[in-house]
Amino acid sequence: MATNGAGEQAACIVAKPFSNGVFYHEEPLGDAIPLFMLQIIITVLTSRIIYFLLRPLRQPRIVCDIIGGILLGHPILPSLLSRLPFFPRGTFDHLIRNYTDMLFRQDALSLTRTMAAYGVMLKFFLIGVKIDPRDAWRCGKKAFFIGFCSMMVPFVVLLPFGRLFKSREYAREDKSTISVVDGIGQTSVFIDIAATVSASSPPVLADILTELRLLNTELGRLAMSASMVNELTRWTIFAVFPVVQLSWDKNGVIGALLELGTSLVIVISVFVMVSLWMRWIVRRTPKGGRVGEVHILMVMLAVLAMGVMSDAFGLGFMDAPLIMGLLVPDGPPLGMALVERLELISTEVLLPVFFLGIGWATNFASIHHPVPLLWLLLFMLAGHVVKVLVAVAPAVYSKSSIRNAAVLGLMLNFKGLVELMVYLNLKNVTVLDPAGYVAVVVGIVIATAISSLLVSILYDPLSSSGMVGYRTLQHLKPHEQFCFVASILNEGPVPILLNLVEVSCADEQSSVCAYVLHLVELGGRASSSLIAHRNPKDVFVNLGQMDRVHNAFINVEKKKEGVVVVHPFTAISPYATMHQDICSLAMEKKVPFIIVPFPRKDSGGSSEVDQAARSIIPQVLSQAPCSVGVLIHQTLASSRPLALERFNYCVRVLFWGGNDDREALAYTSRLARHAGVRIFVSRFMPQVHRKEDKEMTWDDMIFKEFTRANADNERVEVEEIAVSDVNQMISAIRSIEMECDLVIVGRRQCTGLSLDEALSEWTESPELGVVGDMLASSDFANYAFSVLVIQQHGS
Repeated sequence: MATNGAGEQAACIVAKPFSNGVFYHEEPLGDAIPLFMLQIIITVLTSRIIYFLLRPLRQPRIVCDIIGGILLGHPILPSLLSRLPFFPRGTFDHLIRNYTDMLFRQDALSLTRTMAAYGVMLKFFLIGVKIDPRDAWRCGKKAFFIGFCSMMVPFVVLLPFGRLFKSREYAREDKSTISVVDGIGQTSVFIDIAATVSASSPPVLADILTELRLLNTELGRLAMSASMVNELTRWTIFAVFPVVQLSWDKNGVIGALLELGTSLVIVISVFVMVSLWMRWIVRRTPKGGRVGEVHILMVMLAVLAMGVMSDAFGLGFMDAPLIMGLLVPDGPPLGMALVERLELISTEVLLPVFFLGIGWATNFASIHHPVPLLWLLLFMLAGHVVKVLVAVAPAVYSKSSIRNAAVLGLMLNFKGLVELMVYLNLKNVTVLDPAGYVAVVVGIVIATAISSLLVSILYDPLSSSGMVGYRTLQHLKPHEQFCFVASILNEGPVPILLNLVEVSCADEQSSVCAYVLHLVELGGRASSSLIAHRNPKDVFVNLGQMDRVHNAFINVEKKKEGVVVVHPFTAISPYATMHQDICSLAMEKKVPFIIVPFPRKDSGGSSEVDQAARSIIPQVLSQAPCSVGVLIHQTLASSRPLALERFNYCVRVLFWGGNDDREALAYTSRLARHAGVRIFVSRFMPQVHRKEDKEMTWDDMIFKEFTRANADNERVEVEEIAVSDVNQMISAIRSIEMECDLVIVGRRQCTGLSLDEALSEWTESPELGVVGDMLASSDFANYAFSVLVIQQHGS
């Protein structure tokens, strides 16, 4: 009876969630929930601090989370200090014991493990939501070959090396024997480690590439496609066959077939029911609307139910939620809604507790035989090296860059949460010893840290070292085809861009080729994509993903057949890296000009999209492989319909001098050939430069050549305005006619009046330049004209 009473009393202590407070002489951290809150706080803060410290080394968040969990899981610093001769033996023993007893008390560990498991389950569900399984079948031959070989070759190479570890035979209770390696575990664990090292998890790869801002690069997309194939291969090797083998060992052939059959029934049932349910939710959600709260709540309950069912049938509590996530349509509306509402709580609140548990399980004190563990690290390192070499081989065959191929192999070596869960499961079923678990966790940190650093150093997706010739408008021949990339986030700048297409093509000898890039935010997806809607055979493809933006330009192409050619693209990527899509497309197509819209703050458009559009521009200006035109537009003012039959367009050009102004004048020369365009060019000159004996500058020569070329053009008027100070110049700028349609100006001016120094303090958007920022200010809010601010490449 006494024993039962004590057990009941202990159960009551465990079940007590909150303390009554210090006024009742109770310790605030003596109960489970306050301690759990403290664990979240210190884990999140520690991870963030480590992430800040390791930022110069380009380390991803997963590395910082693991290191933070290890530092908190065991008081490593006091343990190391206690080994130094300066401190008496046992100096920090009391501190270590109190720290462990407080943070990892047995009565609170059950709550911590439960919430960590729930966080992992939600994370695996979101991993499935972000992945589109169809991407594995849509990948090209190169991605399929790399994905399959980078999994199979390292796996096959590593298998024989597992026999090099010396093992000992131990008898079981059932009189069978088992082979165990000292400090590592059973010899069968090397098959699991080899498969895990050889595999690449798409969600892990996507998270790290997003942090490195390489997700929507050429190599980033290839790595994601290869990892999809890699994962399918891993599932075949790592999921099906080990399950059958373990079931065979425990239950015989009938038990193995029964368990495998049960698993298949669960998978098929989930596939049918969840797929139909998710499609029903998407159909009930209005286009552009938000998914109802009731649907989100029911999905969360379904995730819990799938976890219970999966664990009950021996699949693991995260397997069914992962499969359920794969059946959710990625992207808006449902996939994006689930990611937006569940990502924060799972990643930033619950997962840190999981990494705290990882750190607690990574006990360096369990290492008694370091030599086998060093050999295990070399075993894992060999797999990573082979994986890089496998990626280099196709590059040599296809005459691609060996450096880029090596970077691709390094990307495929990124490890994270999926691998941690695999090793933790192996430890929990006693296949992997605690010391061996320490080695594999350290191997994950080393492989990911080194790969991330090398990828950041070796790969520059916008490197212009291979470019040949000039990418400026000044170097275009008079009747050469004018090609440009127009990036669009919403429909606001479309009418103005259509006008620019019209005025840029005077006749059949001055044709225009427009690469229209519609930028779409990456939401609810793990991989970005660049979709071409016109193939090399001049046939439109992927019509289901074309929209009104593309159709508007296609209609202009039909009306001006033979003069205008439109190549529509859709880029799905994060806002932070959309500039890479723009610059990469311009580099690939070798265009001399990029047009990036800049919505006015009072344009009346979506604030989030407009803010994203403005944030893209500085990156494009600094990394573009050609000249850039920033199109300042008003959404409401630019919504008038385009009438090509009675086209009448007025352009005002402001010229001071300098590379950017000369580039603006070069573009104006092309517009001047259009019969429906009237152009007024105003050159601002300080009075000190109007002396008769002044030397002719390069700006004078360019302006004189423009004047001579358009001397007989009645639609072009040129004037020189003498100004003596900045105030006169500002007054002249403010005198621009309201009926003007477009104002063209260089981003930086060469003037003797120190215009930049005088107005830089009041400049709100430095990326527009002083004059461009002035024209985009509220002083010109009532003017209907748009502004094209041009920056010359290399200036």
